[in-house]
Amino acid sequence: MNNFQTILSAIFLAFFVFAVLIFSGMIKLDKTSNGSGLKGKVVVWGTLSSPELYTVFESAPGDNRDLYINYVRKSPTTYQQELIEAFASGNGPDLFFITPDMIIKNKDFLYKIPFESYPEKVYRDTFTDGSDVFLDSEGIMGFPIIVDPMVMYYNKNKLTNEGIAVPPITWDELFNLSARLTKKENDGTILESMIALGRYDNINNSKEILSTLLLQSGNSIIKLEEGKYISVLDEGSTASPKSTAESILNFLMEFSNPSNLAYSWNRSFSSSFDMFTSGKLSFYLGKASELFKIQATNPNLSFDVTQMLQTKETPKRTYGDIYALAVNKKSANTALAFSVAGLLSSKDVVSNFSTTLLLPPVSKSLLSKNPKEPYMYTFNNSAIIARSWVDPNPVSTNAIFEELFNNILSNKLDVEDAISRAQGQLEKIIK
Repeated sequence: MNNFQTILSAIFLAFFVFAVLIFSGMIKLDKTSNGSGLKGKVVVWGTLSSPELYTVFESAPGDNRDLYINYVRKSPTTYQQELIEAFASGNGPDLFFITPDMIIKNKDFLYKIPFESYPEKVYRDTFTDGSDVFLDSEGIMGFPIIVDPMVMYYNKNKLTNEGIAVPPITWDELFNLSARLTKKENDGTILESMIALGRYDNINNSKEILSTLLLQSGNSIIKLEEGKYISVLDEGSTASPKSTAESILNFLMEFSNPSNLAYSWNRSFSSSFDMFTSGKLSFYLGKASELFKIQATNPNLSFDVTQMLQTKETPKRTYGDIYALAVNKKSANTALAFSVAGLLSSKDVVSNFSTTLLLPPVSKSLLSKNPKEPYMYTFNNSAIIARSWVDPNPVSTNAIFEELFNNILSNKLDVEDAISRAQGQLEKIIK
């Protein structure tokens, strides 16, 4: 390392420490009116959307009157490509929101905060266990802010009409309710379905549902080993000679097999979201962020939300999209960006993010408080058990998992061979 790099690293180290101290509350930013606090302009990109979200960014500087935070909302469908193009041209944002499925694609632009500056112990004590996805051997890849966990929405009228007082807690309990909640004609034609499982193409959040079951079984899908990401989709368990994925897929296929008692879903149905909002589906596995959309689609739908179904005798888990603020290491404004990242991930600002977006934070101290909003109790409890995985390419993995299901449903491959093929495809796209 030359003298210039040594000096630059020392400057960054000072700002790392400053950002950590801001976040922990050990120091306060200057709130005097003379503008002696943070100064400058920081550009933040992300896909989070809410009419009030811009107000959160505008108010975040507090009395630091010379600090301006410009949030630029990007479309989720073009966000990654816009980032790549901006980074290549040297016009990238100073800070940008990432989820775990963006880690590998943006690894060359993430400035990793060394554990010497932000101790790993402090990070783990501050954020939920699922936030560990932003750690590697070199340091911290982002400041976790909020999470969008998978939950289970349910039609209250349907459960009440069948004398079901509370929704199921485990997958086994769900399985046993099929005969009561799936309505069929004498010829077996399904009129009303209990739940959408067993297919991929017409089920919203198919990948997230499969991810949830795999994570519940202890399969991380992609894991970091000796500094490299590797696929472990076909990984087995000590309790069974089969891979965990094989057991899960066999279970899911029971819901799309007409000869099985749990049969409740087929390709003739419209999307699971449309079925639920039209009152023809008892349970909908969706994201916390879909609450507003469900309410807007059918204001008359009598529904509630509870935690994701769990497996017996395993730690509670659900899949969640965890949003973190990352620092662009090629930004011309890197030092200030670190301080602003610390500011935006401070408790008060994160609380404002959570309230505005109606999504739970990943701060353990904030999650320990009782929320005022009715749905946030479930969302916060789901945030605590939310986990994610480092998806190397969301578009490609979605296609791989869809092919996995189709190979099984069409009898083109048996379950074991279909998983083996998917495993090989995952290995090819990890870079």
